[in-house]
Amino acid sequence: MRHESTKNPEKCEACARKTILLGLLANLFLAAFKLFVGFLGRSRALIGSGLCNLSDISSSVVVITGIKYSKKPADHRYPYGYGKIEFIAQVIMSATMILGTVALIFSSFIVIAKRILIVQHMVVFFVAILSAVINGLLYKFAHCGGKELNSPALKAHAEHNKIDVISSLLVAVGVIVTRKGMHWVDPAIAIFECAHVLHGSFAILKEGLKGIMDTNLPADYLENIKNCILKVSGVSRVNQVRGRQSGRQIVLDVIMQLDPKISVLEAKKINQSVKAYLRGEDKHIGNIAIQVVPEE
Repeated sequence: MRHESTKNPEKCEACARKTILLGLLANLFLAAFKLFVGFLGRSRALIGSGLCNLSDISSSVVVITGIKYSKKPADHRYPYGYGKIEFIAQVIMSATMILGTVALIFSSFIVIAKRILIVQHMVVFFVAILSAVINGLLYKFAHCGGKELNSPALKAHAEHNKIDVISSLLVAVGVIVTRKGMHWVDPAIAIFECAHVLHGSFAILKEGLKGIMDTNLPADYLENIKNCILKVSGVSRVNQVRGRQSGRQIVLDVIMQLDPKISVLEAKKINQSVKAYLRGEDKHIGNIAIQVVPEE
C-alpha cells in the first residue's frame, strides 16, 4: 500500500500549474483554429472537436481555481478544510462538457437525415493530427501531476485531454474516409465523438459526486489500512475502518481495541504510533480520527 515518490511535491505542484496554464493557452489556440477550419472545411466532426476545446478552456479555469482554494488550511468556517472544492470543480467541468456536445449531436443527425454532401479539405486532417499531439502531451503531464498530488480535479483534467486525443484522431480518420466518397461519415463520426465525450463526462461527473457525497474508499484499501494498524504494537483488534477522500487528502475514521490495563498515556502513545505508521505508508493520508475502546 506504500505510496512513495522520489519526486519533489513542490516541483510537482509547479509543474501542474504550468501544465494547466499551457493547456489553457493551447486550447484557446486549438478552439479558434478548429472552429475556423471546421466551418471553412465543412467538417462537423472538427467543429465538435473545437467545442470540446472550448469546454477545456472553462475546465482549465475551474481546475486552476479548485487547486488554488483546495490548498487553503481549515478555519472556523470550514473546520474540515477546502478539499471538496476539487470535487465541485469536477462536477462543473463535466457539466460544461455535456452541454457543449448535445447541440452538435442533433445538428449532425439533421445532416445525415437530409443527406447533405460535404467534401472536406485536407487541412482539416492536419489540424486534427496537431490537436492529437498537443492534447497527448498535455495528458501526459496532467496525469503525472494528478497522480503525484492525488488531485481529483487534475486527474479529471487529464481524462479530459485523453478524450480530446481520441476525438481528434477520429476527425482525422473521418477526413480520409469522406474524401473517398462516404460523405455521411463526418457527421456520423461527430455523433460518435460526442457520445464518447458524453461517456467520459458522465464518468468525471460520477467521480465528482462520489467525492461530494463522501463515498467510502475501496474495500481492499480499507483492508490494507486495517492490516497496517494491527502491525502496531499494543493494538489488539480493529473494529472498524472508514475512509473518504477530501480533495487531495484521505480522511480515516478508526475504531480499535487496546488492553484495558494500560494507562491513558500508553494509549495515547499507541494512538500516535498508529497515525505515524499510516501516514508513512500513504503520503496522501491527512486527518485520522481514532476511537479507542477496551478489549471485551
